[in-house]
Amino acid sequence: MNEKRVDVLVLGSGIAGITAGIYLRRGNISCLLLDKYAPGGKLNNIHLIDNYPGLPNISGPDFAMALVNQANELGIEFEYGEVTSINKQEDGMFLVKTDNGDFVCSALIVATGVINPPAGVPNERAFLGKGVSYCATCDGNFFKGKDVLVYGYKDHAVEDAIYLSSIVNKVYFLHNFPLEAPDSHLRTLEEKSNIAIIEGKLLGLEGEEKVESAKILVEGKEEAISISAAFPLSGEVSSSQFLSGLGVLNTNGFIHVNEAMETNVEGIYACGDIIKKKLRQLVNAAGEGAVAANSAISYIHSLRRKAK
Repeated sequence: MNEKRVDVLVLGSGIAGITAGIYLRRGNISCLLLDKYAPGGKLNNIHLIDNYPGLPNISGPDFAMALVNQANELGIEFEYGEVTSINKQEDGMFLVKTDNGDFVCSALIVATGVINPPAGVPNERAFLGKGVSYCATCDGNFFKGKDVLVYGYKDHAVEDAIYLSSIVNKVYFLHNFPLEAPDSHLRTLEEKSNIAIIEGKLLGLEGEEKVESAKILVEGKEEAISISAAFPLSGEVSSSQFLSGLGVLNTNGFIHVNEAMETNVEGIYACGDIIKKKLRQLVNAAGEGAVAANSAISYIHSLRRKAK
């Protein structure tokens, strides 16, 4: 079996993962960034970033492209693949199996972020890929000029509604909790003439072979709205299930790390939205990526000294 070997395998290519890769390469450590999605992570879903120091009013996709270009200039390799299992071998190396090949590394940096779980409404799973999507930037263009529904209350739902408003005819933004997003994003949401903000609950989706309507509950009354797509973005959960066999300490999937981004398992580091913390912002995710990389560099050097 041909396995790719690197000093450090970075799982995830969002801002935390790419920052880690940049620091690793500048530290003369071989690395590879592995992700099942496009490089840039959730940056690709943010229409405008107005709180990142030195880069006011930059779009998420532009920021992602700048990071990817910088990584490419350093010779950092990106690979697509979904991790199926990770095992620590007798020699201390990690064997990472994916649906696109296997990798062997001395250290791991986990920067896989969070994912959107199903909202749990009737017919949601039945219409997956037939009008139900959890990624507006991935699938929004399929519904150009049509009416869609976004269901959620957190910042990523607000971002996706704003993004979709530039593509589709109308966005029904349905939320059943107080909105949790920066004031600037909420103002943009309210200013968009083709976004209808509705306080209510999504009861289910209906249609023949694809989504055709949504049943919603507003002020105690059931209503039906005609739509071509639904984006149920009711919450976010960590994407760290592949670590379950390694004994990495976590709370509800969010990894515990110390100030050096070290987990309780030697050789495994974590950074970004996947770790247990109070603030999930781009700026601290980048800093955590740098810290994780620096810790991994020290670890690789210690292994090299022992091998002499």
